[in-house]
Amino acid sequence: MNFIKNYKNIILELISIFIITLLFNIICNPLTNDEVWNYGFTYNISNGLIPYKDFNLVITPLFPFLGAIFLIIFGKSLIVYHVFNAIICTLIFYFMKKSTNKCYYITYSILLLFALPNYSLFCMLLLYIIIYLEKNSKNNLLIGIFIGLTFLTKQNIGIIFIIPTLFTKKTKEIKIRAIGFLLPNIIFLIYLIFTNTFFSFINYAFLGLTDFASENTILSQWGTLTIISIIYLLFEYKRKREITILYLLCFQFLAFPMFDTYHVMISFITTLGYFLSHLKLMIKVTRICFCIFVLFFFIHNAYNIINGNNKIPNNTFAYKLRPLNNDSIYYIKEISNYIKKNPDVYIINGNAYLYKLEANIPITKYDLLNDGNLGKNGDIKIIEELNKKCKNNACTFLMLENEIGNSTLSQTNQNIINYVNENYEKYNTLTNLTIYKNEVNK
Repeated sequence: MNFIKNYKNIILELISIFIITLLFNIICNPLTNDEVWNYGFTYNISNGLIPYKDFNLVITPLFPFLGAIFLIIFGKSLIVYHVFNAIICTLIFYFMKKSTNKCYYITYSILLLFALPNYSLFCMLLLYIIIYLEKNSKNNLLIGIFIGLTFLTKQNIGIIFIIPTLFTKKTKEIKIRAIGFLLPNIIFLIYLIFTNTFFSFINYAFLGLTDFASENTILSQWGTLTIISIIYLLFEYKRKREITILYLLCFQFLAFPMFDTYHVMISFITTLGYFLSHLKLMIKVTRICFCIFVLFFFIHNAYNIINGNNKIPNNTFAYKLRPLNNDSIYYIKEISNYIKKNPDVYIINGNAYLYKLEANIPITKYDLLNDGNLGKNGDIKIIEELNKKCKNNACTFLMLENEIGNSTLSQTNQNIINYVNENYEKYNTLTNLTIYKNEVNK
């Protein structure tokens, strides 16, 4: 009877966490570019577009592929995508609970602030599953498979996750885990060969990383948390020699090279959970604190909605039920209507996905022109292609003028921005964007 009672309690707890996570993300966390981009990747695949061919993608594609399957089954709206993400977060909570003793409500509270759909969350889930397997089953083949799945989610973290296995120095274990690692990756290799995207995958996901690192390395105060985590985990591993600590240590490299708030905090949460698990905490107290935390944010955002600062639901096509202010709704509607009526429009801005998803127009490799997202020397290739396309054809560009010569304002590639500014003429303005056209288009 106690087993049945405990089982019911766990189910009710997970259902509660799922509902809280879904509502928190929809109501409390504002719409971000990362959310739109990740949804865009998944939406593209669900519509039959091929990553590395029809659109640029710099990560391995497991997360958007799983999301695409979910969208195909349950519908392709952003809210359905949030349901998919809430399931992942609930699983994180479950395995966090398994591995961090009585502190999981504290760490999950922090995670909620950064829990919008992102492949990094799926990496965190895989980390906790691997740690759980290391502690409880020692099924080397299964551990190898999950490390392989981590590689298919974010290639650099998957490669780094090989290191803890090598530290075991057990040849038989290493061989079995290597087989497990290769199993899902062989399937992926067959897919790349079948779709004729192997070399473009290498270009986007590996060769372009040098450009990404050189253009996107940010040394901010948040990097201090990563340094603290690494020093603390190194000290803990030297003291205990536990393989699970090595996985936590490897996961800190998720922050590289961005070292921004999001990437640092996602990796730091796992270190914090490990640290707190050694403290004597009362589960009832942490649960009450969690409820107060969630209630505060719900009340705060309900106040903003009631007072008209944000609108739910809004009248957009792609972003229904997401809080948006009046300016954002206006920009999205105006720009999406413009690109629906005008062919051959290129949006040289990080919001290209935002507008094209609203317009229900297929994404292309010209819609995410961020530094590091273009492959090796990709900006040069993009400029050459645009030159060729627009030489004898009408082309229109939408761009923020204040991004010209201002690399700190956005991640959009400055060479492409300068190319448009120097080779095309200003025609008009559209909301906050400037319209540029070529002579053929006049």
